Amino acid sequence: MTKDTKKDVKITDNDINENILNSLKSNTPMTALLNKVSNLSNGLMKLVPEMAVLVNDMITELDSKQKGKIKGQIDMAFLKAHLYSLSQYKRKIAVNSAFEMAVTRAVKLGILMNTDKNQFSVNDKNEVLVMDKIATPMIDQIKKGQKGGSTKIANDSEQLVPVHTGIIDKVWATKFAVPSRSPSTKDTARNFKAISTEFLTELNKVYNLANKKDHAKLLSMVDEKVIENLGNMKALLEDNSIRTEWTKANDLMANDVSGNLKQA
Repeated sequence: MTKDTKKDVKITDNDINENILNSLKSNTPMTALLNKVSNLSNGLMKLVPEMAVLVNDMITELDSKQKGKIKGQIDMAFLKAHLYSLSQYKRKIAVNSAFEMAVTRAVKLGILMNTDKNQFSVNDKNEVLVMDKIATPMIDQIKKGQKGGSTKIANDSEQLVPVHTGIIDKVWATKFAVPSRSPSTKDTARNFKAISTEFLTELNKVYNLANKKDHAKLLSMVDEKVIENLGNMKALLEDNSIRTEWTKANDLMANDVSGNLKQA
């Protein structure tokens, strides 16, 4: 065999991956389901649990039968690319934001079900089940007869409870948060007041679109990253730490004649 002939028959990593992925048993039901999802405009989120189960099956099959043969990491990007390929979705030609969100959410849930089986599942009713304390880390505790008798306490329930698919983004953002560079304290103090006001204005617009069920405009303003950011914000705000410490800081300032705040 000549040197040139060897070059012609060289198998690339992409070829190896494609051959393995094309042999998965889960491909057939997943392709049918993806075609159904891509043709729906409303209600496609109801198919997320079913897709997540098949994503979990794919990961299990890859881990058990193809261990070490797949080139690269079997992660979010890898699985999304495979599902897009199965459905023949070409985002460069036409972007379908609703379809992408459904696929992304299904891949997230499938990965979570595979890595944390006791915390994430799908039941016979096609409902997403998440461990209670994961879905709702903090719960309200009402103390009757007390002034300001509502407080937040840690949720320690490990029972699996049904949740809407939006919880998946919140949990994913918490488990796989990407650290970012923080600006200086001076910049944060100067900018945060203005940013918070602007953000509230835009959030109200998005909220109104959601209430009106204006899906076309909603998808034009909100993508997967926005959903993840909102999930992170909700998690940060749930325990009320910012308001609690801000109130304490104001009280300390009012009681300190020097006007200087001291750390507790």
